[in-house]
Amino acid sequence: MSEKFSLKWNDYQSNWSRSLSQLRNETDFADVTLVTDDKVKFSAHKIVLSSCSKMFKFILRENFHTNPLLFLSGVSSVNLGFILDYIYYGEVNLF
Repeated sequence: MSEKFSLKWNDYQSNWSRSLSQLRNETDFADVTLVTDDKVKFSAHKIVLSSCSKMFKFILRENFHTNPLLFLSGVSSVNLGFILDYIYYGEVNLF
């Protein structure tokens, strides 16, 4: 007879959410650079972008560079900031 053990991480979702929020403000472990039309650079994380966007996943899956630089033509730094806030924080405030 084998016994089954179950481990559960208390507050897993809130811990994960807090960790993502911290990653948004830190460049530690960032492995992709996004450049906007107005020449502003943003550091981000391939795995986070890929989990939120099929297009990013498609681009990054085939790119083996350790820190790819992606130019986002037609995207302003203000809009990209809003998009990244939405991805990392799960919400964004637009005025």
